Amino acid sequence: MKPVPPTFKSGFRMNKGLIWTGIALIVMIIFFYSSCTRIDAGHEGVKVQMYGSDKGVQDVSLVTGRVFYNPFTEEVHEFPVFVQTADYEPFTVNAKDGSVFTVDPTITFKVIAGRSPSIFQKYRKGIKEITSTTLYNYVRDAFRIQFNDFTTDSMISNRKGFENAVQAQLSAELTKEGFHRSN
Repeated sequence: MKPVPPTFKSGFRMNKGLIWTGIALIVMIIFFYSSCTRIDAGHEGVKVQMYGSDKGVQDVSLVTGRVFYNPFTEEVHEFPVFVQTADYEPFTVNAKDGSVFTVDPTITFKVIAGRSPSIFQKYRKGIKEITSTTLYNYVRDAFRIQFNDFTTDSMISNRKGFENAVQAQLSAELTKEGFHRSN
């Protein structure tokens, strides 16, 4: 007896199964690539849970490399942790005896590793906005407070002490906020 050649119907069934398998494979590949992101070097990822009982910024910082997340319920934001420099516009400050000084500050800082989720949760802004507003206020306050402790004569005769006091105050305030002031 001769073998019966496959009919069109049975061949179509086999092809239909392959088509569905191919579609499922393509959907899985698309979901896989949309559910991961790359955190660049010098950055930390901040995961934000959008739904559920523990929604909000998660306490874990995601490190450099590929990270996986659920794109339907979570977002991942990159937060820079490399050393940055902020050069602010000059401003005037009064000393203890009423003398007026112009200060032209520049600070170098970085986010303390692992603190980006708490910074992101507190400010809900990017690092550029935080640098231009919050850090600027800390710089102004450090100079203002230290200038109020010194008279013009004592500041001139003890300039190094004045500068160290400003740096110590600024470092303490920035550390509380999750930043490290670099020299």
